[in-house]
Amino acid sequence: MGKTVKITVLVDNEAPENLAKEHGFSAWIETDEYRILFDTGQLGALLTNAEKLGVDLSTADKLVFSHGHYDHTGQLPAFLEKNSKAHIYCCPQLRIGRYSCKIGTAPRFIGMPEASIKALASISAGRIHETSCPRYLTTKVGMTGPVPRDVPLEDTGGPFFLDDHRGVDDLIEDDQSMWFETDNGLLILLGCCHAGLVNTVEYIRRISGIQKIHGIIGGMHLVNADEKRLNYTFEHLKAWNPDFLSPCHCTGQSATACMLEAIGSDIVKPGHAGLVIEA
Repeated sequence: MGKTVKITVLVDNEAPENLAKEHGFSAWIETDEYRILFDTGQLGALLTNAEKLGVDLSTADKLVFSHGHYDHTGQLPAFLEKNSKAHIYCCPQLRIGRYSCKIGTAPRFIGMPEASIKALASISAGRIHETSCPRYLTTKVGMTGPVPRDVPLEDTGGPFFLDDHRGVDDLIEDDQSMWFETDNGLLILLGCCHAGLVNTVEYIRRISGIQKIHGIIGGMHLVNADEKRLNYTFEHLKAWNPDFLSPCHCTGQSATACMLEAIGSDIVKPGHAGLVIEA
């Protein structure tokens, strides 16, 4: 693929002073063939940061959703106001109702906002594509679709349910990630990685047939991970021997600090809005 992939983080929990930050994630992808928006964040950071970073959302050919949580789908209406051509790719179940039900606190709706659901419903069916299995957008750019959960240790990372009374677990089966096949190996982009980092990376290695990991960027959802899971994850990260890791969004400050200690600051470069990766 050569030097043909550029990823710019548009929305993240962290940002320099000149950019907006919020609890959410979005990335802008430029390849030889396409411009792709990956997730939309939650609030206004998408539009603010896109303008400041010189990203023209109207030029996006495709919008890929990692999963149907509010902090990844919240700015779909704003995006569609600027772009009337992009095709949208998402796993089935993107629009289902979902809740966070922490013990001792009131249940909280965390699914795709109603405004985003209505905006999606307004788009012609021919522009919406469900990724129920792995799919290549080009010969070197892929989406996982739903990721098999082969590692029991890797749960979804939180008290997630399909109802507001903790009746049915939400396995977040619509969770998907993207990968890019570069001359330096796989560049992997995560939204929240609710399927688990090891599950996701090993699945991409099997699908692509490429073992070398160039880099991983995005939310790794280790914010609630216990020591056993963190150690398990770090052991695999070391074995993969990536050139860089850029934990973002839901990885968690404590988990990121542990990752820095376990793997080293020469490899671990914490992400933020405005971060640019080229491969």
